[in-house]
Order: sequence, then C-alpha cells, then structure tokens
Amino acid sequence: MHAGTPNGAATYAETSSASPSAGIRTYWTVVLRRKWVIALGCIATLAAAVGVISLHKPVYASEARILVAPLAGDFTSGSGSQGVANEIEVLRSSVVQDRVRTDLGLDQSVPGVSAYQVGTTSVISVRVLSGDARTARILADAYVSAFRSVKREQNVQSLVDSIPEFQNRIDLLQVRVNELDAQLLALPADDKDPGRRTLLAQRDALVSEQGGYRDRINQIQLNASLYTPAVRSIRPASQPSTPIEPAPRKTASVALVVGLMLGIGAAFLLDFLDDSVRSPEQYERASGGVPVLAVVPLRDSPDGRPISLTKPTDTAVEAYRGLRTNLQFLGLDRRCQLIQVTSALPGEGKTTVASNLAVVLAQAGNRVVLVDADLRRPRVHEVFGLDGSKGVVDALLGESLHLLVQRIDVPGGGDLGALPAGKAPSNHSELLGGARMRAMLAALTEAFDVVVLDSAPVLPVADSVVLSGAVDALVVVAQAGRTSERQVREVMGTLGRVNAPVVGTVLNRFDAKQAGSYGYGYGYGYGYGYGYYGGYGTTAAPAEAKGRRRHKGAGKSADATT
Repeated sequence: MHAGTPNGAATYAETSSASPSAGIRTYWTVVLRRKWVIALGCIATLAAAVGVISLHKPVYASEARILVAPLAGDFTSGSGSQGVANEIEVLRSSVVQDRVRTDLGLDQSVPGVSAYQVGTTSVISVRVLSGDARTARILADAYVSAFRSVKREQNVQSLVDSIPEFQNRIDLLQVRVNELDAQLLALPADDKDPGRRTLLAQRDALVSEQGGYRDRINQIQLNASLYTPAVRSIRPASQPSTPIEPAPRKTASVALVVGLMLGIGAAFLLDFLDDSVRSPEQYERASGGVPVLAVVPLRDSPDGRPISLTKPTDTAVEAYRGLRTNLQFLGLDRRCQLIQVTSALPGEGKTTVASNLAVVLAQAGNRVVLVDADLRRPRVHEVFGLDGSKGVVDALLGESLHLLVQRIDVPGGGDLGALPAGKAPSNHSELLGGARMRAMLAALTEAFDVVVLDSAPVLPVADSVVLSGAVDALVVVAQAGRTSERQVREVMGTLGRVNAPVVGTVLNRFDAKQAGSYGYGYGYGYGYGYGYYGGYGTTAAPAEAKGRRRHKGAGKSADATT
C-alpha cells in the first residue's frame, strides 16, 4: 500500500487479484466491520416507511367485470380487440364519469375509473379507488350502470341520426311524384293512353320507393325503442375488507431492501475512505518497516485492573507474554532496561499495554517498576487502585524515591512496584527532560531489573519526545481500527527526527473477524487457548516455545532472564 492510500482502496485492489473466496471473505469482513452503518440504513428507511404508512390515508379498491359483445348495427364499437379498446375508452370518458355523478346525485366530482381488458377476452375489468370501502363498491357498480346507459344513448342516437337522411330521400321522391301528378293532370283521362300509362308506372315506382324508406324509418324507431346495449355484468363489485394502500408488509419489505442496499453502499464507501490501521502488515507498512512486536486481541478486563492479573490464562495475556519475549530477545543485542511505552493519541491503550507488560515481566521473575511518566493525564494509579497523590513529581522535587514506589501483589509471585505521577506540574516537558529525571531513572535502574514508563501521546504534546532520549527502548501502541496511517507516519517521523530508540510497535484491541484475518495467533495447546503472538516478521513466539522446552524441569523458565 502506498503512503496516503486509503485502507479500503488497497484492500479492494489486493482483493481483485486474489482468489474468489478471498474476495468474498474480504467483502464479508467489510459488512461485519460496518454492520452498524448497514443497520442504521435499514432502520432509517424503515422509520421513513413507518412515517409514510402512518400519514397515508387508507385506499380501498373495488372491481367489477363486464362482458362486451358488440351486436350488428352497433355503430359505436369496432370488432375484436379494437372493439374492446374502444369500449374501454368510452368507459374512461368524462361523459360516463358525469353520468355517474348525476346518477348518484352528487355535487362534487367522483373518482376516476381504471379499466383494462382481461387477457384476450371481451371482458373488461372496472376498478375504482376510494378512501371508503363501501363507496368504492358503489362507485364501481355505478360506473357499470352509467356505461350501459351511455352506450344505449350513443347507439340510439346513432340510429335516430340516420332518420333525417331517409326522410330527405322521401321528400326528394315526393317532389318527383308531385311533378308526375302535374303532368298527369294535363293529359286526357284515358287510361289506355300510352303516355299516361308510362307516367302512372313511374309514379307508382316512386311511391313504392317512398314506402320502403318509411318502413326503414319505422324499423329504426322500433329498434331505438327496444335497443339494449350488449354489455353484461358478469361479476358485480364487492366491498373490500382491507385497503390496498398503505400496504405495511410490502412497504416495509421494499424499505428494508432499499435500506440494506443504501447501508451496504455506505459501508463500502466508508471502508474505502477509511485509512485506519487494521492489520499488523498495514501497521508495519505505515511505520516504515518497524516490526510489530505484539498483536493484542480485543479483550476487556472484568474489574478494570490489568487482565494479566485478573485472567492470567486469557489470550490477551499470551499476547503480552509474546511482547515480553520479543523485548527480552532484543535485549540480547542491546540494553532494554528502560522501556518507554507511548502512542499517537490518547485512548489507544498505552497505559493498558504498559501495565500488563510490567505484570508479565514481574511474573517472569524480574524486579519491575512501572513509572507513570504521563504527567498530564496519569492513569497508572487508577488501573492498580493506588494512592496517586504522590509520585514522579514529588521524587523530582527531592522526596525519597524509595518511599514513593508502591508495591503491587502479583499472583504466582513477582516483584512489581509502581510509581504514580503525583501532582500535575505546570512545566511537564522541562521536568521530563531535565537532569533530575535522568537521575531518578538511573536510581530506578539500580534498584530494578526493568523500568517500564507509561508516557504521554506523541502528537498532542512533546513530553514523550523529550523523554525518549533517556530510555533504552521505545514501543509505540496503536489501536486497531482507530489509529490512522497518517497518524502512524507522523509519530514515526517525529520520533525519527530525535533518533528515538523505537524498537517495535504494538497493535492493540485487534479484532481478527473485523480485520478479515485468520492467520494471527496459534494456540500451543498448553492451557492458554488461542494465543495472539506478535513478532510480525520475527520468530519471537517460536523462540519462546523453544525456551520453554529447553528449560523443561528447570527451576526457572527462560522467561526469567532480562
């Protein structure tokens, strides 16, 4: 991963070239890591859906079905599907809607109707929506009735509209008949006259044709009076028992799916932009190659004291033993008597790491003293339940160092003392970097095998940078998922500029599941459970195991050496 590249970007880039199973595992890890973001997305959309449902008035739907079969002489319909489509348009028209309003005696407008052809049949579904179930049923039936009435009127009107045409033809024929009558009057009343016989034949033909047209008019009038539209109700509307809107289950299901999609999208976006340190490899790359000496799993002490005192067989304690072993092996090549523990920012667990490291060092047979060199926000006395009124500051002011060190009982034996910070001074950096501080540390190294110093964070104040010049080894603690790569680089740059003796780092509160890692820590099976050993890039844990086997049966294990 390049400097400045977000953690997520590198993760996804590496996943693209990995096996499909590794890619799926990485994506699943992101989901687990950002599960609260996904849950928040689902909760937000569900809450919005509940709000919409509560504000939405109920809507009921009632449906009736009619069969339309246009008859011969029906001038308002077509044939086949086109005929059904024409009927649907008539049903949806404002003419039918106005007729419904008139039939029901309403002053206001009525809801519109939706109609559609059922399959390829001549059946039409008539559907009406209303805020009242009974009203929806009444309106659906009213639309069917109004449609029938409008259809009858339209067809009767079509028939009646054809009568003037026939009457016009009768009138034209009558004019011709009148002309023939005038010509007959001018001829002698002799029926044997050829001319008269011809005119009479023409007149009879015209009168007969007039009679045919009059018969047509009479038939049309009869048809109009007896006409019934070919619209038959095959399923009357029924009164609905439940509303179609709002639909709580459907709305909630859709909201849940939408929320899940939004939550997953937000989770992957946040993970892509997140550059927090989550794995030992990432931590080592961000620190410029400084080895990770221990990976401490996500564990909390039941009573607030160091977990190495309350639960000595916990996996986290195995991680601290691994840190102890790594520091002891570093001590083979360099002096590691004064060990400073710091972090980038407050709250990353430096005091927890320093306290547990002091305990496991004492359990290995060393004379250990834990010094609270964080004069701004001291916590060592709180962790061990000690009197914090006097300590480092008082020793620097001339009080007896021997009287200020408080002894701590370690189960299973061990010589452990603690020197609280004491009263908060105003000149923190000057006290930590002065000659008196160096003299006090020299006195402590004379009285104890190992001195562990819990110091202030590096980025907010300069206390730890000043103190680093007086120690033998410095360990930087980072909290997995919280400390960013940028902060790690800043810490290492600040310590590097003063040539601080940084020997390694500790990744604290590591969650293997959220990090998507399955290869950290291998249980030895000696009652310690699943051990998380540090020494990334080293052979620290195997070396400790070899030391135990080599000294099996001896009075003291290899861990007792400094």
